[in-house]
Amino acid sequence: MSNSALDLNDMNTKYSMAMHPLVTVLMPVYNGENTIRDAIESILRQTYREFEFLIIDDGSTDKSVEIVRSYRDSRIRLVSSEQNSGIAASLNHGVNLATGKYLARMDCDDLSLPERLNNQVKYMEQHTETGVLGTGVYTMKHKRPAKKRSWPESDPEIKINLLFQNSFFHPSVMLRKSMLGNDPYPTELRYAQDYGLWISLASRTQFANLAQQLVQYRTHSTQVTKTSGHEQAANARTVRQHYLTTLFASTTAEEIELHHCIAERNRDTDLEKAGKWLENIIEANRSKQHFPDDLLCKVLARKWWNCCKNSNRSGKDIWHIYNASYLSGIRTGQPRHTIKYALKWLLK
Repeated sequence: MSNSALDLNDMNTKYSMAMHPLVTVLMPVYNGENTIRDAIESILRQTYREFEFLIIDDGSTDKSVEIVRSYRDSRIRLVSSEQNSGIAASLNHGVNLATGKYLARMDCDDLSLPERLNNQVKYMEQHTETGVLGTGVYTMKHKRPAKKRSWPESDPEIKINLLFQNSFFHPSVMLRKSMLGNDPYPTELRYAQDYGLWISLASRTQFANLAQQLVQYRTHSTQVTKTSGHEQAANARTVRQHYLTTLFASTTAEEIELHHCIAERNRDTDLEKAGKWLENIIEANRSKQHFPDDLLCKVLARKWWNCCKNSNRSGKDIWHIYNASYLSGIRTGQPRHTIKYALKWLLK
């Protein structure tokens, strides 16, 4: 065990005098018999040892509950429901039962690396202004090598990116429970309830993501993005529109639809209108001052590059349209592979 883990466990011992652990790991389960054992053991192997492991079974009909009950670790706390009520309701039930100062999310088909809780608790204790902390992940698919994936790290960049998409990997997140009231996950936003929660918290706290990959994310054919992608996308649109119009109240219905197309990387997006809209966001922000101007310009320049890169327009047109916007001249700090895509466009 690392010295930092020992320090944090000593700190947790003091906190436990009030009969509560510093951390509650919250894991909802529904028919996860094929992966749940690995998920549980990844939490039990954490270098940070003092936590409660709250597992909410949402009416599983397989051997999930039997597997959980096979463990004799006193930190595991199983709560079972006879009926399936959905992940948002399960999460809300768990939030209301959790006793920890921090709430660490976990899914039954993912794995947490041993230092995950230790590194997140250490960060949260040192950065009291941060209410939500995610991490990078490794994506796992069948027998393919794991791939690294990361998200924006700073509070303003995360909040800018929330204009377009979810900027956290939900099962990697640690939250301050004191920010959450009863039933914080919006149950009406099925499969986008986490995105909805981040938007509701954006004006109340600061966000951060650790650059380290501390969770292994398993991709498979039964994931929500595969089985309920249309509903998830529709509800994500609801969340995105709410955030956009909260920040920029004068946004029109046409602009909202265009914004959705950019966020969803629609290949048929009207590029001329898209470039103008991204420029309009920058101008509106200069009046409202929601975000640092230089950072917003960089993020929207990246969005403009991706918008053109993904377009199905003819290559010559794309190149001229891309360079017609001043966004094309903004340094983003990320590789664009310009030659590769210039050749691709010219060959269209």
